[in-house]
Amino acid sequence: MIPIEEFKNENKEIRDLCDILSVSIDQYSLRKNNVVCELLERFADRVNQHLMHEDRSVYRDLLQQHTHEADVLADHFLGNTQELKRIFKEYTHGWCSTPHAEGQHIKYVEESRHMFRLVCERLTFEEEKIFPYFEKTK
Repeated sequence: MIPIEEFKNENKEIRDLCDILSVSIDQYSLRKNNVVCELLERFADRVNQHLMHEDRSVYRDLLQQHTHEADVLADHFLGNTQELKRIFKEYTHGWCSTPHAEGQHIKYVEESRHMFRLVCERLTFEEEKIFPYFEKTK
């Protein structure tokens, strides 16, 4: 059985980082701020760890259920995981390492907001669909 409480704690930490970073990235003057850079690195690391953790646990457990509902959840889960991994692979930490002008900063902020939104949508999917499914099948 998947460790639901552990995943919920990971989700909370990732959401907290999204909230803080969403405010911080707006400020061009904070682009090289060590604290913001550390938070951005921690965010990327936590999301990647979370996805790997879920790959080993949630996806496998869904496939073992052999129900239509579990199969639908597994398909959505896998597709979303692949999309997030693709986005993270393309997303560079330009905030801290790549010099760019203020005009380019706007594009970076938009890309970052898109990424934060996708990550939060994934967390919501887990909280509203995946966790309740496993809680009811205990």
